[in-house]
Amino acid sequence: MMSFMGKVVLITGAGRGIGRQHALFLAQRGARVVVNDFGGDGRGEQGGNPGPAEAVAAEICAAGGQAIAVCCDIGDSEQVKRMVAEAVEQWDGVDALIHNASTYADLGPFESARVNDLERIMRVNVTGGWNVAQAVWPYMQLQGQGRIVITGSGAGMFGRRRDQAYSVAKSALIGLTKVLAAEGERQDIMVNLVGPVAFTEQSSAQGIPSIMERFAPPIMVSHLVTLLAHTACPVNGEMFHCGGGFVSRVFVGETPGTVYTLDNMSPEKLYEDLPRILEEAGYAVPSNSDQSGARLSAGIASINPEFAEALAAAKRKREGGR
Repeated sequence: MMSFMGKVVLITGAGRGIGRQHALFLAQRGARVVVNDFGGDGRGEQGGNPGPAEAVAAEICAAGGQAIAVCCDIGDSEQVKRMVAEAVEQWDGVDALIHNASTYADLGPFESARVNDLERIMRVNVTGGWNVAQAVWPYMQLQGQGRIVITGSGAGMFGRRRDQAYSVAKSALIGLTKVLAAEGERQDIMVNLVGPVAFTEQSSAQGIPSIMERFAPPIMVSHLVTLLAHTACPVNGEMFHCGGGFVSRVFVGETPGTVYTLDNMSPEKLYEDLPRILEEAGYAVPSNSDQSGARLSAGIASINPEFAEALAAAKRKREGGR
């Protein structure tokens, strides 16, 4: 059993829906849970109500667990710092962060979408995710270990028609996941993303069919999130699609590509070669931009001896002239 006994887990958006289920499930496994929720509606409006977070914390404590409720606007970095400081003061650290808080906009065509919806959703999903990750990061560094699970979405991975602002915000979380995974790897801070599908009170407003209430309860997402939040988690910088018992890996791949010289590259040549450029056979999955850049450099070097020699010289310089 993956125990969380004595571990401190901070969960944003834990007052309702999927976040609430994560909090209850992890508390059953011994976690001390910081239940964060600003208490607003699904659109992120009318916040400042501590009721949802307090109700979940009370439910955990009544069952013999440990939890504190924090009604905090994660879009405000100072409020986030105070929340994390409170957790550290009470429990001496934060072992795992689950950034689950999210808001949505009404579905509709792009021509009628409103930029203020984008700004509102970005504030919770992206700015909020940045704030909470940055606040717990120094404590995870001091501990020499930490786990961060970010709630993305299939909308951010693939784009969802009529849901533009939400798709853009969730897509930005992919970049946040990747860069934090790269920065934290040497310190055993692992960061992964889950795109959940689960039926909650917000589901109908987001276009999730009602039949999913029977087949995709939130607990089926919590199992994967629990694995990724545990010290035994073996992966870093990965993305998963999860719902109703279905779990898959989603990744950004790069085809083998084609290399040109300055003399033989043209829009017409690219048009001619486009099927070969798009061919997926033999694709690679770089784990960070350094690896992708190395592939690009190797491609250029393969047809340019001068560039290859410059790369070799740079490598010798990095290695101290050997």
